[in-house]
Amino acid sequence: MQHWMALLPASRHDAQDSASPPAPMLGAQHLGWWALQFTPRVAQLEEAVVLEYRASERLFGGARTLRTRLTDGAQRQGAAAWAFAPHALAALCLARHRLNTGQAPAENTVPDAVAQTLDALPFDTLSALRPHASTLARLGCRTLGDIRALPRGGVSRRFDAATLRALDQAYGLSPLPLSWLTLPEVFNERLELPGRVESAMALLHGARVLLHRLCAWLAGQHAGVESFTLRWHHGQQRHQAHSGQHTVRLSSPSRDVQRLASLLSEHLQHLRLDAPVEELSLRAEQIAPLVTHSHSLFPEQGGEQLTAQPGSLLTPAAQRAQRETLWALLDRLGARLGAERVQTGQLHADHRLEHAQRWQAALPPSPGAQAPSVAQHQALSPWPQPSWMLEPPLPLTMVADAQGLREHPHYQGRLHWLAGPHRVEAGWWDAALPDGACARDYYLASSPGAGLLWVFRARHTGNTSTPAWFLHGLFA
Repeated sequence: MQHWMALLPASRHDAQDSASPPAPMLGAQHLGWWALQFTPRVAQLEEAVVLEYRASERLFGGARTLRTRLTDGAQRQGAAAWAFAPHALAALCLARHRLNTGQAPAENTVPDAVAQTLDALPFDTLSALRPHASTLARLGCRTLGDIRALPRGGVSRRFDAATLRALDQAYGLSPLPLSWLTLPEVFNERLELPGRVESAMALLHGARVLLHRLCAWLAGQHAGVESFTLRWHHGQQRHQAHSGQHTVRLSSPSRDVQRLASLLSEHLQHLRLDAPVEELSLRAEQIAPLVTHSHSLFPEQGGEQLTAQPGSLLTPAAQRAQRETLWALLDRLGARLGAERVQTGQLHADHRLEHAQRWQAALPPSPGAQAPSVAQHQALSPWPQPSWMLEPPLPLTMVADAQGLREHPHYQGRLHWLAGPHRVEAGWWDAALPDGACARDYYLASSPGAGLLWVFRARHTGNTSTPAWFLHGLFA
C-alpha cells in the first residue's frame, strides 16, 4: 500500500494576509523541489504537489517521524494546506477540503476509512466534477458519496468518461499516471518586480522570494550554497546600462534563508543602482554537499543548563551552534569591512618559523580556493613551537663566564639549554623571497626571568661583528 501526501501552495492573497506571519511565496514547482529531499517520487498534480513517501519511511525513523517532518516542513515552507491518503488524488481532495473549510481531515491511511472520509467531501473537491456542478446539484448530489451511489451506467451516459475515471482514481480503483519531477542542474531564477525599485535595499524583498526558491532547490540537492549572484535588470528603453550584478560568497555552505538574506542585506547597503530596477534574477554559482549531523546517543543539555555549565559547551550541538555563529559573523564582517580585511592565520608547510603561518582571507576569494591539505599540517616540525614570535628576531647579548674564557647568550639572565640543536636550513629555493634563505640551529632554552625561550644561532656568518645568537619566540 502506498502513502501519499498532497501539498497546496499558498496563493498571493494568503501570503499578503496581515493576520498570518510572513511565509515564502513558493509555487507548486518550488514546493516539489523542496519535497525531493524526502523522496524521488514527487509529481505536480493540477495546482498541487503530491509525493509518495512509503519507501523513505525507514530512512527517516518510521512513518510517524517522517510525517511529522513533512508536516512541520510544509508549514515552514508556507504551504496553504496538506493531507495524507493512500492515493494521490484522494490526498489532493482532502487537502482542498482543508483549504476551503480550515478543518484538518482525519489522517488515516486505511483504505476503507479513507473511502468513508472521501464520501463525505463536497464533490467540487474533485476537479473532473466541477464542469457538471449544476447538473449534479439538480440530481440532489452534494458529496462524492452521493455520486458514487448513482448507477454507473447512467453516469457514464450523462457525463463523459473522464468523470468516472477521475472518481475511480480518487478511490484507488484505477491507476493515476504521473510525471515525476526532476531538479534543474543549475539554479537560475528570474522574478519580475511589481513596481520599479530605485534603491538597492528595496531589492531585498524581491530577493527574499528568490532566496526561498534557492533554498528549496538546495534542499532537493541535499546541498548548501557557497556563492550566489544577484542580478538586477533595468528598462532598456530609457537606460543604456540595462543590468548589474553582485556576487555574495559565504564562509561555509548553507541553505538557511535567514542567514542568506541577512548577508545579502549587508552587501546591498554598499551598492547603488544606476537606474530603476524592474526585474531580478538569482543564480547559484557554487554549491557543496551539506553535512547532515546525526543525533547524539545520549540527551544533550540545553537551555539554562547550557550557559550555566562551562562543560556543556563541549557537546556536539553546542559546538555546531558555535561554528555556525562564527561563520555568520565572518560573513557580516566581510560584507561590512571587505573580504580582504577579514583574515585568518593558516598553517603552511615550512620549517622556517616566520613562514610557518600565513595570513589569508577568511572568505574564499574565488570558487577555486581550497583549504590546506592534511599533508601540509603533517609536514610541520614535531618540535615544540613558541606561542609568540618576535619579528624581527631580537639579538642576544653575549656575557663572558666567571673565568672569562667563554661567552654565553643572556636574556634576563644566563640561558640554560634544555633541548637542541634543531637545524633548519631552508628557503634557498624561494625565488619570491631572495632574503628568506636561512641556516640556523634552534635551541629550547630556559631564562631565570623570562621562562622558556626559542633561540637560534645563525650559521655561516662571515661578519664576526654580527650577533650570532637571536631570540625568536616566547612560550606562554
